Amino acid sequence: MSQPDNNYPSQAPAVWALVLHWRGIDFTRRCLTSLKDINRQNFHILLVDNGSDDHDGIKLGDEFKDIEVLRLDSNQGFAGGCNAGMRLCLDKNADLIWLLNNDTTVPADSLDKLLAVSNADPKAAALGASIVENESDGRAKTVQARGVIDFTKAKTYLKPDAEGPTVECEWLSGSNLLLRSDALREVGLFDESYFLYFEDTELCHRLRLKGWKCILVPDAIIAHTGNASTTGKRRFWRDYYYTRNRFLFFSQYLPAEKRLPAYLSIFSHLLRHTLVLPFRGEKGRNQLRAELLGARDFFNHSLGRATCLDWCEEN
Repeated sequence: MSQPDNNYPSQAPAVWALVLHWRGIDFTRRCLTSLKDINRQNFHILLVDNGSDDHDGIKLGDEFKDIEVLRLDSNQGFAGGCNAGMRLCLDKNADLIWLLNNDTTVPADSLDKLLAVSNADPKAAALGASIVENESDGRAKTVQARGVIDFTKAKTYLKPDAEGPTVECEWLSGSNLLLRSDALREVGLFDESYFLYFEDTELCHRLRLKGWKCILVPDAIIAHTGNASTTGKRRFWRDYYYTRNRFLFFSQYLPAEKRLPAYLSIFSHLLRHTLVLPFRGEKGRNQLRAELLGARDFFNHSLGRATCLDWCEEN
């Protein structure tokens, strides 16, 4: 293994890369292959098989001999799957845990750039790299992904306007997220009520409320395909969970007197879709159905994994 850089103490921090897999084994192979090019002390790779139907973790463990595999019996969502992996990493005394979507690939120097910032600022609890998205036409688009929360409009954004070596953010995308173990031990892991979507926003916000920082490192790069696990009819999962969890997040973190304007903002979005989406064919009608189910389940306090999405399980 290579010796630690001058930016690090003689004993490099123990870093665990955690790749969550459910579907898209070819994406996961590419991600794991890119991680094998990282050659530094105390670097480990954990693959969490999040209840894949074909037990892909066994196949990938045979192909990548040096990784550790954690098999879950069922799909626990992004929140629950990552939490299971993070608990294992914490038990193994990880100093930092690097969450990576299975549809990401990692240049070998990106981790060094993130760790340099982490080492320089002990209050940096969450660090993210610039995301390079692969377009359908083969081109790549860089999205620097400065997370912003607009409590007035009950919206979250990823802004492509980051400047400087580091940028403090209100939240960072969970597609690549380097988390400090000390911070996780203080504030906790993902809230599994979310299951999928908004769990990264909620954790980052909770960290910042406790005085920790969320920092984007624009010079670090992660290539991301995006939504590799929710293709075909499962794309409507995104509409369901985004709607339900948007209500959930802003209800959690807005005082009672400010929740009504936030709810009205979300309902106005749904009203526009109610008027428009039925005229956009089956896809539009399915999107509206998913969004309305998400709103219904929030107000019925039906959280965690949805029980009403059987109709969009198959491609």
